[in-house]
Amino acid sequence: MRKRNKSLFIIVFFSLLFLIPIWSVRYVPLQDWPVFTGFSYIIAHLSHFSSFSVKPIPPPNTTGFLLLAGLMKVFPPLVAGKLLLSLYVVGFLGAFCYFLLVLNPKGLFLYFFAPLLTFNYFFAKGNINFILSLPLFLFSVAFILPKIEKHGWRTIVITFLLSLTLYFTHLFTYCAFLLVLLVFVICRKRGMYLFAAAVVPACLCMTYFITNRAPLELEFYKSFAVKFISFRDTFGTWTPYLDVALLSIPFIALLVLVVRGWKNTELAWKIILASFLVLFILSPMEVYTLVRADQRFLPFMFFVLLVFPNYKNNLRFSKLLVALLVILSLANFTIKEIGFLSLQPRMERCITALSMVPENKSVVSMGTKEYYIGVINPFLHIIAYEVSLKGNANIPPYDWKAPVYYTERFPVPVINEGIIKNKYELCAFYDFFFLMEESTTMESQIQDFAELVFIDNETKLFKRK
Repeated sequence: MRKRNKSLFIIVFFSLLFLIPIWSVRYVPLQDWPVFTGFSYIIAHLSHFSSFSVKPIPPPNTTGFLLLAGLMKVFPPLVAGKLLLSLYVVGFLGAFCYFLLVLNPKGLFLYFFAPLLTFNYFFAKGNINFILSLPLFLFSVAFILPKIEKHGWRTIVITFLLSLTLYFTHLFTYCAFLLVLLVFVICRKRGMYLFAAAVVPACLCMTYFITNRAPLELEFYKSFAVKFISFRDTFGTWTPYLDVALLSIPFIALLVLVVRGWKNTELAWKIILASFLVLFILSPMEVYTLVRADQRFLPFMFFVLLVFPNYKNNLRFSKLLVALLVILSLANFTIKEIGFLSLQPRMERCITALSMVPENKSVVSMGTKEYYIGVINPFLHIIAYEVSLKGNANIPPYDWKAPVYYTERFPVPVINEGIIKNKYELCAFYDFFFLMEESTTMESQIQDFAELVFIDNETKLFKRK
């Protein structure tokens, strides 16, 4: 009981700590977050948006949109969004602990990796459905694997429901879960009914892709060096150099513990780890609409590594690692909090400029690509806040796997070497033009057909003449 209370206290402490950066700012600086909140707002108020329709078969990545849409029915959009992100933080920290308690209780000290990895690359990118799927993956694996040897119909039904939820949260994570379950079923020669129940949602996947009729995009890396850079970027967020510095020593220590515990680890875990590694190496840069699919294997490879170390065989080393992880987690929290606060003035300038656009007028972004903070650009989709904050969806479309789709055509800027190629088309459709770049060339082109109505440092808004 004392050990359980101690674990609960640690989870609550780090949950509250890492909720501070989310709630201490008005606009959470995640790259794709404005688009995600925009689609969720449209789903919550679909009757108000005539240019959107519901897809006949929901896409795999639906859960996050529906959760946020439901929250927006009760809370203001910004508050609802923070509640969803808070759910991820608490869920990730809790599921991480449960995963270790069930599958490697002797390695429970590795829990202190969780707060260090909560604000990860995928969180910073705003891949909301993917990050929501991670705690669900940890819980599902830890819940189902111990029941492979002996299970009844109740476990089969729960396996199906968990698999269905995983599928509708993120397709990639669902496939990773199927791989883990399949390897254990083969190695232990038990649990075929569990795997059969888990595979059922895959039928929905095939139906969705057939009815959606999306083209199959397939692009490979030009060289392994480019793939290595992709691997490197996965460890970075708003402060990539500090992120890599914080993670390097703990990860090396983890690998040492993995090597020491290798012989005593079940064969199935070794096969799963090798499978994820091979898939990472062979994965293309883009498949279907998933860009840099190989990066997605890395979290699951890390989760598998957690089952190898053994506390009793490495007592002194483990205690030193725990102390190091706690210190680095506190440093990580401080860095992220300072980073979030420092980005607020620039984000607020953007929102102030966009607030001048009337609700029934259209606006397009003419440039924010220069404003990367580390490997993240929190300004890339900033105009999508028009949807959730003002209910104005008159912006360029985003080709997302969302449960709704555009029924009208919105032109997208075509810019080549700083020259607007379709300015007449843009001018005929849009009323306002948002710019966040120190580019006199771009400014002069826009001023041919629009007048400056707002300027604050690099943030500008033009109105069509």
